[in-house]
Amino acid sequence: MEINSKTDRHITLLASLGSTLEYYDFVVYGMMATYLSAVFFPPQNQTSAVFQAFLVFAVGYFARPLGGTVIGIVGDRFGRKPAFLISTTLMAISTLLIALLPSYESLGVASVILLVFFRMIQGVSFGGELPGAMTIVAEFSAIHRRGRKASLVIASTSLGALLASGVLYLLSTSLSKEEIIGWGWRLPLLGGGILGLLLLVARSTIHETPVFQSLPDKTKNDQPLISLFRNHKSSLLRGAALTAFMAALIITNLYFPYYIPTFFAYEASDVYFGTTLSLIFSVLVLPLTGMLADFFPKKTLTLQWACSTYIALSIPIFCLLSRGNTLVLILFLMIHQLFIALFVSCFFPILIRIFSPKVRYTGIALCYNLTWAAMATLPMGYTTLLNLYDTPWVVPIVLSAIAGLSFMATRGIDEDIQGIVNN
Repeated sequence: MEINSKTDRHITLLASLGSTLEYYDFVVYGMMATYLSAVFFPPQNQTSAVFQAFLVFAVGYFARPLGGTVIGIVGDRFGRKPAFLISTTLMAISTLLIALLPSYESLGVASVILLVFFRMIQGVSFGGELPGAMTIVAEFSAIHRRGRKASLVIASTSLGALLASGVLYLLSTSLSKEEIIGWGWRLPLLGGGILGLLLLVARSTIHETPVFQSLPDKTKNDQPLISLFRNHKSSLLRGAALTAFMAALIITNLYFPYYIPTFFAYEASDVYFGTTLSLIFSVLVLPLTGMLADFFPKKTLTLQWACSTYIALSIPIFCLLSRGNTLVLILFLMIHQLFIALFVSCFFPILIRIFSPKVRYTGIALCYNLTWAAMATLPMGYTTLLNLYDTPWVVPIVLSAIAGLSFMATRGIDEDIQGIVNN
């Protein structure tokens, strides 16, 4: 298929729009954890209920490696398009079913079991979504444009988080806590599921990528997972370590609605409002950092700069929260988003290139989702450490340690990429 600018824009738009809706569906649960803990868990102390709600949140991340691997194998063996459509279908249906679940009071433990199951299906879906979006967009784009294309897809996930944050801000200011727990929590999930079904119809119009179509004997590549572990072990380890810092930053952002009101002088509505503004900032700044990334062939330098700067400034940045001022809170959240933007604009173009096309979908999905599954335990780890030490500085210290791991993973990347034939 001949690629032109119209096709390129069409693919980027559908990939980005899908990532917006899928990320919205996936993270809106985490942002509503405080409310859902009262809906699906028996009465007990608040910390224990919130811990269990975040545990179910983490289940979605635990399912991502399985989903990403299975959908990735479909993508490398049968094509990027069918894998893409599978992930869209699973997310839309599972989100709708969560919205329709009876509460613990109505159904008892069965409601919790069903919540865990549908959350797992969400995880399976999202495990294949972002790796698929990145693979498809990259394979329709020239190498020198992949930074800005990757940034657009990531900006779309920020739009998804922005949509979730904005919806929950309206929900928290329009309804009482009792009304939200009673029925209001269903509305954000119903809306996301319905929009997901509409997206499925739109995505059915995309074409297969020219890179996959040009692969020789593509139907014989029925063991991409085995090929990965035989020939790409170093790429898998490096990709997982690189993903750690980005995943930690994004998951911590989902933890802020609980963490910031607990330890600093803010209400939950303040955090939702500040998060909404910071995500608008993220959507605007990501295309700029993506364009900047395309000007620098050695993107590892930007990754190293982002990690080392965060390590040096994390404690002073978190100290801003002690002021208890809403404008300062917004500034803090914008700085947090800026680090995410700087890192991911270079991260994804590198991740695309360290895997050859015949194992690309599976490789990206596996290393990316395994790391996200590990990082999904951060809210539980934060909650445990914060209860143990009763100091808010646990969070920036943990993030700095993870930034150090990703910094170490950048060493030798350029040499590894030079040894791989990429498209």
